[in-house]
Amino acid sequence: GQSRMCKGSSTIISATNAIIDSESESKLGPKAPPPGLLRRSFPSFPWHRLPNFLTYMRCLSIPALALLFYQTNRHLETALLFGIAAFTDWLDGYLARRWDITSSFGAFLDPVADKLMVSTSLIILSGRHGAIISLPSAVILAREIAVSALREWMAQRGQRDVVKVGFQGKVKTAATMCALTLLLLVPQSGKGVLGHLYVPGLAFLYLCAVITVTSGSVYFRAAAPILMQ
Repeated sequence: GQSRMCKGSSTIISATNAIIDSESESKLGPKAPPPGLLRRSFPSFPWHRLPNFLTYMRCLSIPALALLFYQTNRHLETALLFGIAAFTDWLDGYLARRWDITSSFGAFLDPVADKLMVSTSLIILSGRHGAIISLPSAVILAREIAVSALREWMAQRGQRDVVKVGFQGKVKTAATMCALTLLLLVPQSGKGVLGHLYVPGLAFLYLCAVITVTSGSVYFRAAAPILMQ
């Protein structure tokens, strides 16, 4: 009986380890630099899963962001949470490149997390400030939907690399994150020192809408020869 229990336990442990190992498609890549102080101090930590973990945390922060936004006098906490989430967007990509980690699921989820975070922020800000923010928000969201649809269509034809994220898209994302952070810092009353951030934040958001349309047009021009077939 004990032998069967040991074998059963061993099977469960092996299956669990297989599931855990399958969550990440690769360990640190061959181009990863030698371990630094942190990796040497915690050698058993699954560092190869850290970029995806940061992306998961960014997804989980979205409901918390919305809840904080609607709490009275929580604009600082709301902006701080958004800023930290935006920082993890840069950090997970940096770590994946530095450690030479490839993950098809991570490549899929990372832009989805960004779009969910930006979309949620635009919607709640539009609800508070009305049409003046709703207009650039509609432009930004329409562009995201159109480009996402284009990428999916191109992927079905084996041409996804033609519309992969370029420099313009990265500039658009960074600029939008900065604009939204400024607007989230503005208190509900619009008064006080932080209330003065509303005008520059709004101007920055309109600039982001222009950058968004410009960067989106780059992808459609690149895909034009295939679209015209």
